[in-house]
Amino acid sequence: MTDAIEGSSFERLRQYGSGRVFSDLDLRRVKFTSSVLAQHDDPSFGLVVRDSILQNCSFSACTMAGVRLENVTVDGAKLSKSSISGCVFRNVTLRGKIGQFIFAGPVRSLGAEMFAAFSDGMADFYRDVDWALDIRDAVFADATIRAVPGELVRRDENRHFLLRRADRDTVLSLPDAPDLAKAYFRDFDLTPFDSMVAVASQGSKTFEKQLAELQWLRERSLAG
Repeated sequence: MTDAIEGSSFERLRQYGSGRVFSDLDLRRVKFTSSVLAQHDDPSFGLVVRDSILQNCSFSACTMAGVRLENVTVDGAKLSKSSISGCVFRNVTLRGKIGQFIFAGPVRSLGAEMFAAFSDGMADFYRDVDWALDIRDAVFADATIRAVPGELVRRDENRHFLLRRADRDTVLSLPDAPDLAKAYFRDFDLTPFDSMVAVASQGSKTFEKQLAELQWLRERSLAG
């Protein structure tokens, strides 16, 4: 049975710890403020959100960390001062107008041993994933997708560019490489994966500049 919630607001909602599954959610125009969905001690990602849709929801000062998302659609979202760290994705679709999305690696404050365990757990998870994210119909205000294997992202090749770690040193050594291109390749120091997708954010005022700088890489066979 689907749990439908429309037009509600939640403040300081806290869900900590693994071993929980949230499924069959239909959230429409729901507002979350200063809320947390996170776990920091289970690199097998037993905190799960699946089979759900979020439409035109907003998140202010929210945190999501160590979560596995499967068969989830986000159709329009507003984010402000929110973070997504060390999460994994299977068949997650982002579409419509999306705010600032940063998919980062494991939380940096984890101890070295647990940080390595989460990094390994992310790599293990993606070994049997057919596709992780579909961003073809998303219009981002800003987006950084550094902690998802680039090959597993369904993308619009006119706006989304596949980068590979193997080209990192080449790009960083080029004196005429655009600043944005270099910034993306430096991000390989922050991800366990050997590829990522760079996004020219269509909803940004600097979209044309972003697009030109990423196309510079493609013209030199340094982006796919």
